[in-house]
Amino acid sequence: MKKRSALSLTMWSFGVCCFMVLNVGMGVILAIAETTAEDFVRMGMKHYAKGQFQDALGVFDKAIVVKPDYALAYTNRGLIKYRLGDITAAIADHSHAIELEPKMAEAYTNRGAARLAQGDLNGSIADHSEALKLEPNLVTALNNRGLVRIQSGDTAGGISDLDKALEINPFDPSAYTNRAAAHLQLKDLEKAAMDASKALVLNPKLSEAHVLRGRIYLEAKMFTKSLEDFDKAVELNPQLGTAYLNRGAVKVALKNYEAGIHDLNKGVELLPVLESEAKRWIQHAQAQLEKKQ
Repeated sequence: MKKRSALSLTMWSFGVCCFMVLNVGMGVILAIAETTAEDFVRMGMKHYAKGQFQDALGVFDKAIVVKPDYALAYTNRGLIKYRLGDITAAIADHSHAIELEPKMAEAYTNRGAARLAQGDLNGSIADHSEALKLEPNLVTALNNRGLVRIQSGDTAGGISDLDKALEINPFDPSAYTNRAAAHLQLKDLEKAAMDASKALVLNPKLSEAHVLRGRIYLEAKMFTKSLEDFDKAVELNPQLGTAYLNRGAVKVALKNYEAGIHDLNKGVELLPVLESEAKRWIQHAQAQLEKKQ
């Protein structure tokens, strides 16, 4: 990826002597003037890499003040707004970057990711496709479009994108994870497990891959291995609702009803959108507990 890539994450006191006061003031002014928009973007990139999103946002704001037509600063700021949950503002920044630089493939990819977060699958596919017209080997766009195609029901198209992404970069754990999800949809559990395991070899701390492999093992009725992956996912990310929901379902299936209900309730607390799906498991577990009384 190019170094400018947004996804890579590509500034008075009174004195006795008037002359001395003037020198101090001029020194500060010169320091501000010498800080370029590119300097601010580099600072913002460092904050972004450390997860310091509010600090990064302030620095990208300064880059835009210094250079109002700086497309990279806009799309990078859009990434920060995305991370902070302001998806509408993120899309606006990416769109402005595209207006300023219509051939910036990364800005289309960034906007496509934001549109996916809004549930706009068609818009997301269109943006990623435009990015790939500009840069056919842009791995992030291939990976993202593959994921969106899978979510939209075009599993074969999604796998095709992910195959190409992995040909270009065979060390991308997210691409393996996404392809594993596609194979799981197709009930090809062997290929799904292989891809999820490859992702975890590349990044053992990828909690989402542990959840996915746990689901694959669950589908294969390998409950012990499934629990091990869900346990690891919770250990790595105690705020990952899908890990609790899946682990709760396994515990209920194994007739460990109280522990299962606890996990399911925790999962719903973290991920309320899946409450209806968890409800039937909770009701089943409660009914079984009542039978024992």
